Amino acid sequence: MAHTRRLSARQGLPLLTLIFIGVAPLISVAQNPSDAPADTEAAPIVIDMAAPLEPERAPPPRTEPSTLGVYRNYIESMEESAGAFAPGLTEQLLGLGLNLQALDRHAEAAAVLKRGVHVSRVQSGLYAPDQIPLLRAEIRSLIALGQFDEVDEHQRYLARVESEALSGTPASIAALLDQGSWAEQAWELRLGEQEAHPEHLARSWEYYRLAYNQSSKLYGPQSMELLKPLEGMLRLQYRFAELQRENASGSAFDGTSYRQTSLMGGAYRRGEAVLMAIHGLKLFNGVPAGEQARDLARLGDWAHWMGRRSDARSYYDKAWRRITPLPEEPEMIQEDETAPADSAEVAALADSAPSADQDNEQPPRDLESGEAVLEPAEPEATLARAEGEAVAETEAEAEVEVEVETKVAAEQAPQKVAEAKPPDTTQQASEDTTIMAVPEEPAPEDDPVMRTALFATATPLPDIDSLRPFPPFRADASGPLVVQFQLNEAGKITELERITVTTVTETDSAETDTAPAADNAARVEDDPAVNRLLRKMRRTRFRPQYEGGEAVDTGMIVWSFDLSPAATEAMALQP
Repeated sequence: MAHTRRLSARQGLPLLTLIFIGVAPLISVAQNPSDAPADTEAAPIVIDMAAPLEPERAPPPRTEPSTLGVYRNYIESMEESAGAFAPGLTEQLLGLGLNLQALDRHAEAAAVLKRGVHVSRVQSGLYAPDQIPLLRAEIRSLIALGQFDEVDEHQRYLARVESEALSGTPASIAALLDQGSWAEQAWELRLGEQEAHPEHLARSWEYYRLAYNQSSKLYGPQSMELLKPLEGMLRLQYRFAELQRENASGSAFDGTSYRQTSLMGGAYRRGEAVLMAIHGLKLFNGVPAGEQARDLARLGDWAHWMGRRSDARSYYDKAWRRITPLPEEPEMIQEDETAPADSAEVAALADSAPSADQDNEQPPRDLESGEAVLEPAEPEATLARAEGEAVAETEAEAEVEVEVETKVAAEQAPQKVAEAKPPDTTQQASEDTTIMAVPEEPAPEDDPVMRTALFATATPLPDIDSLRPFPPFRADASGPLVVQFQLNEAGKITELERITVTTVTETDSAETDTAPAADNAARVEDDPAVNRLLRKMRRTRFRPQYEGGEAVDTGMIVWSFDLSPAATEAMALQP
């Protein structure tokens, strides 16, 4: 039997030391993993990109403002107590709809407001005035939703309600102006059938005419409040004339027939009457000379845009003279009146001596008394003297008559506008197309600012905010599309080209400042929007520029455009 001998203390102590030395590092690594050897390789991490990193979460429920809850609870309580047509329900529905509009929840707002209009009709009648704020608010929501056909239907119904509920009040005039403005927008949007598009213009004209007549009765025939409907009528005359041009260009006669010429003549006459009413109204109310010149220039713009060059030149000349003082005449050198005495005596003798071709007969004498008898004066001489006295009296009263003629013209021109009817684009017009009489010109005043704005600036026609032919532009080279052009004395573009603006950086070397002309040449790619703009510029008429009272050619004019949609909607400089 084997015998196991127990280790002595001297032999066991070294063995325990060796075991402790081998186990200690393992214990330390297990307690502190960061002290592990650096060359230990970690297991690779694989991420599946097809699977979502986080599970999809449902959107949080929309918290409704407390105001909407208050309105809804109050409406429910009213309906429970008094039914679906409870008194005062329309006001609560209007408040709820307006709060929904403020949150851009237009679909809900339109439904609530529509219900309010129905409740109002049932409670108060078909044309109850409390429908007006509900209809206007509903129209705003429909516009935000882009439902313009429904907007047009609501506007027509709103016009009937306003005519019954607001008749004879300032609110009625404001409502008619808004209806006329919307009818213009309906024409621009081409709402409805194509055959019915001109009806929008006729409807707008009728609204402006009613607003003019009501303003004349409420404020007086010479009130400046008449300018608002007159400006609307002026815009419509431009639109009517443009429509007749389109119809003439699409016909077989191409605008040269007698019927088409008569239609354009009638349109020109009506537009001139509206502008004359505006000019006479401002003249009667004593507007500054610069404003009077602007109105005369607008008359010239209308004539120039309609192709009446002689009338345009006459109106432009009057506008120029109104704000341009007359040139000073050189003083005449007076001769010395103290002539020598002998020369005066010789001249007197020469005058008293009979000439060779004069008769030496004595005047006839009375046979009984022997006194000379004076011959009766000839009728022609007497008439001439009478006419001379009348002319002198007329010149003495000229200043008084100018004021009277101005007032008469201001009274007569608005009357013609008030009785005017919307132009008929299908029937022949037989109106006189001669230039209308303008009141006698007052004394000119020096206005260099208005003179520069009217006659030293390139102005495309029509010069009306909502009818400008070009998108917003700047009179410099700061935009992405830069063009330069030149106008002749008739206001037509003779040279037009697109240019490229190159940014030049300064360097120490003078040789880099010069570059070949071929390198700076504009390399323009074909862009349909740019080509359309350039073609339109060539067809557009501009107001002629004046120097010294005469129309002149211009130098090169630089404009810049930004045809991007965001920039087109932004405001820009319009000289």
